[in-house]
Amino acid sequence: MVINRLPRLNTLLLVVVAVIGLGVLADGVVIVTHLQVATHSQASSGANDEAGAKSGTHPCNHGFYVSQAAHSKKGGGYVKQVAHSDLGKNGNCSAPLPAPAPNTKSNTGAADD
Repeated sequence: MVINRLPRLNTLLLVVVAVIGLGVLADGVVIVTHLQVATHSQASSGANDEAGAKSGTHPCNHGFYVSQAAHSKKGGGYVKQVAHSDLGKNGNCSAPLPAPAPNTKSNTGAADD
């Protein structure tokens, strides 16, 4: 009886090993494909970042104005005022930073919310 089962187990085992092998091979292909795509996208975005840094240009957006307000050292209230404004949200960076509002508090470590 054991001898009659042996060929059937070998065939079944061979099929299971083949299915597992194909699954591992497919996973390997997916991983390699994702790694290649990630490498190409990082290389192209890195080239854009280097070009922007070399030319000294900045993105013209709302974040530019908030960053400028933070670097002006006029306090957290002023930065919050600029952050809540619409400056730069239309892609136009020609407007100057506004003057601090009279009720603008400096950042003393307390939350402004």
